Amino acid sequence: MNILEFIFHQDNILFSSAIILMVFIALLEGVLAVLGAGLSDMLDSFIPDFEPDMDFNIDTDSAYSFTKFFGWIRLKEVPILMLLIVFLTSFGLIGLSIQFVLLKILGILWLQYLIAIPTFILSIFSLRIFGGIIKKILPKDESSSISKDELIGYIATITLGKAKKGLPAEAKTKDNHGQTHYFMIEPENEYEVFEQGEKVLILGQSETSFFATKEIQEKIK
Repeated sequence: MNILEFIFHQDNILFSSAIILMVFIALLEGVLAVLGAGLSDMLDSFIPDFEPDMDFNIDTDSAYSFTKFFGWIRLKEVPILMLLIVFLTSFGLIGLSIQFVLLKILGILWLQYLIAIPTFILSIFSLRIFGGIIKKILPKDESSSISKDELIGYIATITLGKAKKGLPAEAKTKDNHGQTHYFMIEPENEYEVFEQGEKVLILGQSETSFFATKEIQEKIK
């Protein structure tokens, strides 16, 4: 069995697909970055705010446990797109590595769904480890960064899609420190529609997006 036959064997499709998906996501982010849209920032805008807690323990309160788990895997500390790429890469490589060892020792490939369980668990720990490495590598700009709620009062530009009440589109704005923020935004009023390229005034923030108006009378910053 050559390397390609091994990678695309029916009992390795789950792991090879994870690597292919990782490559596709990385290429998509590259293309969107060239076009001026940020997939990573857009995904991060959907994550509710919480205080990261590095000490994860099973708790009787499921919501609290999930919050601690998200903090443990460094969500909100590292861009979610980077975490997704790390997880998919880890899942694919660990799964293929386990299958390769089993093939060499036992001469057979196990059912991928049996291998997927320990592979998933190992990938979570890999996410924690490599997320910490990425966190240290990323530029530290705490002194100049601002939180999402501080964007209220800024002027944003619609970058992708058409926004209606209840149907947000992607927008971006640049803060006083020159940092560009991408997020989802929708009109505050039902009669307004935001077209791509239009400028709007950010009025507030909901759990998943911002709301704004085209009736800009004054630029507040």
